[in-house]
Amino acid sequence: MIGILTFHWADDCGAMLQCYALKSYLNQFEETVVIPYVPKPLRSRYRLFLCDRDVGFLRRIYRTAKKFLHKSFYCSLQTRIKMRRFRRRYLTKACSVLHAPQEIASYGNGIGTYVAGSDQIWNPDITEGFQEGYFCAFRKWTDRRVRCVAYAASIGTDRLARGQDKTFTKLLANFDAVSLREPSAKPYVQTCFGKNISLVLDPVFLLEREQWEALAKGRKKGGKKYALVYYNEYNAGMEKFLQCLERETGCEIWSMHAGKGRHAWTPDTKYVCWKEPARFLGLLWQAEYVVTNSFHATAFSVIFQKQFAVFAHSTTNTRIADLLRALHLEDRMLRDGDGAAKMGQRINWDIVERALQRKIADSQKYIAEEIL
Repeated sequence: MIGILTFHWADDCGAMLQCYALKSYLNQFEETVVIPYVPKPLRSRYRLFLCDRDVGFLRRIYRTAKKFLHKSFYCSLQTRIKMRRFRRRYLTKACSVLHAPQEIASYGNGIGTYVAGSDQIWNPDITEGFQEGYFCAFRKWTDRRVRCVAYAASIGTDRLARGQDKTFTKLLANFDAVSLREPSAKPYVQTCFGKNISLVLDPVFLLEREQWEALAKGRKKGGKKYALVYYNEYNAGMEKFLQCLERETGCEIWSMHAGKGRHAWTPDTKYVCWKEPARFLGLLWQAEYVVTNSFHATAFSVIFQKQFAVFAHSTTNTRIADLLRALHLEDRMLRDGDGAAKMGQRINWDIVERALQRKIADSQKYIAEEIL
């Protein structure tokens, strides 16, 4: 049996879909389960109510009541319910949650291979420091002979901050084999690991396009054409680009935000709530154009062969740039809002597909040799 350790708990479409893809692919060869590991420091990341201990009790009551009156709360609540339903249906049915690495050692005695990844499980900036469970540190609490492998793990950048090398190197010693998602991080991680590491694709590329289309919800026929913008942070160049795109194509601008809040890109912007991964896929699948600074929105734009443009993210752009470079799509990365005409330039998908299939073959080979 194979056990996966990743961000399955996150109410984030990219995190849940990469977990879904890896589990689905591995399940074709061997029974695979998602281990319900949620590190204590990350438990409150997606709570509906964040308790601010710096204010008085009455002030907290007032703020909570105020949230109940805002419609965004009910959208968040509905999202939470649907995400949990998706998680229970496709990822893990486990009711118990493991908070400490040593708990993983006693969970699922039939597990012979542990797979850490994909996603930014090794990025201490988003995991509140290094979380040992994602480094298979539980090996010291078990006398069972198990294998620990990292698949498409990410540190979110090309190297960690100074002072973190020693701890990172020590934690990597728990692995029998390591593969990364971003080529730019390979020299640094390989130095810390002390052995050769492989480069593989994000798990979403392991499934066929038809498999994703079958999962997508909300598909419509004959509806008005739209350009979908899915963003993690505001970008002034993106706003200018979307205004120009709306003017030149006549498409409606539909906006999906990965976090809370929303931005009026154009006067007629339509706001859509993804609520669950299947709806997220459906909106991307139907879109005429996609504009984003999200890695997984970029990945699915490639899978669905969409006309798309990517704007650089201020802090996590390495992973997007590496993906586009590997697929000969560097020209889809824009730095300002003057490139709307690029959307009219058709992408040579034959070249992209050939490069993608080579990368998929490398990823499948790594899985066959190190995991199965």
